[in-house]
Amino acid sequence: MSAEMPSSPYRLDFKAFHDWNGDRPSQTLIFHNNGSSWWIKVEVDWPLPESILKLGHFQHRATFREFIEAIDFTQLPLLDNTVTSIVLSLAEQRHNPIMIRDGFQTHTNFYIDMAHQLCYTIAEDPKKVIYPTLDRDVNVPTIEATCLQNIELVAPAVSTVTFRQQKLAYKTIDRPIYIPEDTKSIMDEVEALALFSGHPNIAQLVGLVVSENPYKTCPSNDMPTVVTGFLLEYYSGGSLDKFIEESEIQKDSLPIQWATQIGSALETLHAKGRTHLDIKQSNVLLDAEQNAILIDISGTGGYTWEWLSPEIQDIVLNNVELLPWDMPFETRVAADCWAFGKLLLALAEKSGTGSVSEALRSVADGLMETAPEVRVSLGGALAQLKSRQVESAS
Repeated sequence: MSAEMPSSPYRLDFKAFHDWNGDRPSQTLIFHNNGSSWWIKVEVDWPLPESILKLGHFQHRATFREFIEAIDFTQLPLLDNTVTSIVLSLAEQRHNPIMIRDGFQTHTNFYIDMAHQLCYTIAEDPKKVIYPTLDRDVNVPTIEATCLQNIELVAPAVSTVTFRQQKLAYKTIDRPIYIPEDTKSIMDEVEALALFSGHPNIAQLVGLVVSENPYKTCPSNDMPTVVTGFLLEYYSGGSLDKFIEESEIQKDSLPIQWATQIGSALETLHAKGRTHLDIKQSNVLLDAEQNAILIDISGTGGYTWEWLSPEIQDIVLNNVELLPWDMPFETRVAADCWAFGKLLLALAEKSGTGSVSEALRSVADGLMETAPEVRVSLGGALAQLKSRQVESAS
């Protein structure tokens, strides 16, 4: 990098800030200079004094960002086309010192005051967001990220967007708390969604969102196109969780309908050798006609402890390195059935004390038997639910 620092092209775009109860702050940012851009994560690696720990999240963030604005990044050996991790530590000897830009030396700021005692180490950030290269052989439509409009964040990794005047849901690889396994989970979900295209009760994939590599340093660099996320159809009814919490169920037939639709979607997954492993109300959406739509179907995207079956909880407690999706298929299927039963209990509680509630509780009891070998099968549970549907319709 050039040692000169023209004033106008030099610019910082701040991204995510993290700290741990005030300690060990880190700030991700993009440094723009002379037409090029570098992604950087600055981290503190020494215990901070109590006066800084007591600042509170937002004041600490402002203090740390002011310090980062003072750093002369033109003097650092930044890495191209990736995320440069800059770890700051205290040093008795001046080795790899941090240089402060002119005009900032007199600012009243803890970190700027400490700069003369700091040294840095530079490496590629091992926790950077991994954007997979687009596989041109994948038979899924692609949409350029620049074509998406009216982007509104609705959850940590989900936004609503407009594409060709249609409202869609955009699930991104990047997220506030990211681990490298998240990329694999996203691509597993794309694979699953493509497999179940056309199923009326499984979320429908619209296409992959692609862009040039976000980490590209120079615009003239030739780098492969990458995947940043995917688009799903938008389901306007919101989550089942929110619906049963905030609304009264007007039709007695709806709980049985939802139970049957969710169970049918789950049965379809199992028939293709896949499991869900995170069945819960918030992973079911409702469309405009109040049909239930199962989402987050990667089978590797995480789990919720209280929705894990007792046997899987026991296995995880005895072997913390073994994840639910690494367990045998039959174990995972039994876990899905147990969680489905727990969801039916939630529907039963919302359905009052009538015959619908009793029917749902009866099926749930069979699905939630403690011993997996005596649980009713998913097919058996669906047969009971469908029989109840027929009775209600007659």
